[in-house]
Amino acid sequence: MALSKYESTRETTNFARIARAILGPCADVLRDVLTKEISPPELKRELHKYLLNCKTPPISQKQKQLVNNGDYSKFDISLIYFLLRNTCSIPPHPKGWGTPPDPSDKSLSANVERIRFLRNEWGHSTDLSLTEPDFERNWKNIFEIVKDLEGYLGTATVYQDALKKLKICCMDPDSIELYIQKLLIVEQLENDFTNLKEEVEQIKKHVMVEPACPMGTVIYN
Repeated sequence: MALSKYESTRETTNFARIARAILGPCADVLRDVLTKEISPPELKRELHKYLLNCKTPPISQKQKQLVNNGDYSKFDISLIYFLLRNTCSIPPHPKGWGTPPDPSDKSLSANVERIRFLRNEWGHSTDLSLTEPDFERNWKNIFEIVKDLEGYLGTATVYQDALKKLKICCMDPDSIELYIQKLLIVEQLENDFTNLKEEVEQIKKHVMVEPACPMGTVIYN
């Protein structure tokens, strides 16, 4: 993308701050929740049990390796959400995993869900600018989610303090481009993995219906 799209206008800077908030404090607080919910050895065992019941892998081989390595700091929001939902004993919010929770719902699963929707919403955005009123509204929403999750963790206000600094810190054009690209690249990775799974399914179907060829038979396409 041309750098002109990331010139330091108020609107593009607002978008970049949202991107930093999602990729930074939102992701980090989810990692802390995962750390509290399950240890790396337990996570590895639970993931193995879960995958045994899956006909097609819901996560990539690279993601499985990350789990096996046990370094939560390497997990992105998508992987953390998947693990919290499927390997931990967190009750789903009343509307169920995968759906937007009720605005008044302050449960752990509701706030985990909200961060996933934030990442999806902004990661798939085509408008890379944000007006001041929209920025303030979205920033307040993000802050409340992080505040609730830190309340659940029972720790200090580390991520709330980080958000306060992010909201007013200086951002140059290069950093604006960097954080926007980091957020938007998630969409391409998701599309690539989805396409790969579809190709694998097509190959499986083809193999199941294709009759075996006698030895020496020549196949012409």
